[in-house]
Amino acid sequence: GMGGIGKTTLATTVFNKIFGQFEASYFIENIREELEKSRGLNDMRQKLSHALLGDIHPNIGFIFPRERLSRKKVLIVLDDVW
Repeated sequence: GMGGIGKTTLATTVFNKIFGQFEASYFIENIREELEKSRGLNDMRQKLSHALLGDIHPNIGFIFPRERLSRKKVLIVLDDVW
């Protein structure tokens, strides 16, 4: 949607209201900017893994620890995706 109409504010408010209902949660306010700052998708996968599972998998590549996440209730919000 159009910039400046409060999408990020709404996403942040909803996230802050409900994240306690989940075992793990992760919110990135500006995913495009974060991807530009990071070393690409693999770096973002590692950050996500650390946020959700509490550890870092240096060789995570395209394989995510699905068996560990399948037992968790998680909330992931990626803002500014286009």
